Amino acid sequence: MHKMKSLFEAYHLLILFSLTTTTMATAVQRYAKPGYNDTCGNVRIPYPFGIGAKCSINSYMIDCNSSTPFLPATNNLQVINVNLENQTVTVKMPKYSPCQNPVPNTRQIMSIDLRLSPFLFSKLQNKFVFEGCGNAVMMDQRTRSEVLTVCSSYCDNNSHSDKNNCFGIGCCQTRIPYSLLSYSINITRQSRDDRVCGSAFFVDENLYVSEDTSFDVPVSLLLELINSIISYLYTVI
Repeated sequence: MHKMKSLFEAYHLLILFSLTTTTMATAVQRYAKPGYNDTCGNVRIPYPFGIGAKCSINSYMIDCNSSTPFLPATNNLQVINVNLENQTVTVKMPKYSPCQNPVPNTRQIMSIDLRLSPFLFSKLQNKFVFEGCGNAVMMDQRTRSEVLTVCSSYCDNNSHSDKNNCFGIGCCQTRIPYSLLSYSINITRQSRDDRVCGSAFFVDENLYVSEDTSFDVPVSLLLELINSIISYLYTVI
């Protein structure tokens, strides 16, 4: 009986994400499990996500702490949006700055690794941004040597970051690879001057605010639907 129930839940998950865009938009409320809260603070948490293990499926559990949602499957990153239509979860991730290390050439290895989660970095929604002066190299975290993409920018006394003109003068942006699960960043600064220290980060391009002084930026994670269902079936069969 337990196996049949688990198979039904997995099938239910597949049907949920196979709905059309119009149906999905109207189904969010209907697919929140009855008897459970579907909001945490100002963030709506639609099924198969849920607040706590009993109202979610597999790795889609959300922790609601002081009205702030966190995603345990991503090392407890803060959730700011769940979009079933785009199959994405938007979370807050840190910027990486070479000023965190006094040596001009430094490697900043991200703390999150999505290989054990049902998510990957969304190529369609995210971009790699370097605000500063010098070079930012994104590398495969597994090999620590394979270069995935590079951003280079030059600064003079009149340079400033501008998301609408982020093409190499004080700012650089580029697309990220498909199926990206982890990465590290090498930053070589143009100068030791902390005024041109800068930072490198992933960011959802629809939510990017240039020269934002906050430490965190919004990043969208894509749900690996098929792999997630297969993983779930292995845990219950």
